[in-house]
Amino acid sequence: MTNKNAGPDYLAFLIRLWREDKGIWRCTLENPHTGERLAFADVAALLTYVQKQTDGPTSDIEGDWLL
Repeated sequence: MTNKNAGPDYLAFLIRLWREDKGIWRCTLENPHTGERLAFADVAALLTYVQKQTDGPTSDIEGDWLL
């Protein structure tokens, strides 16, 4: 049986977000397949990383990511 969710066309991440004392959001991203965990100083850095992983175009339309 093959796993349709394996390979270069599928990514899975566990994302954790928390607010620091001064209201700054911090983030970690974990790859559940490898256990690799990355830390980001803010949400923008996290989103930039995900964008680079998918090589997808960016959009200026707010909310167009909703299904």
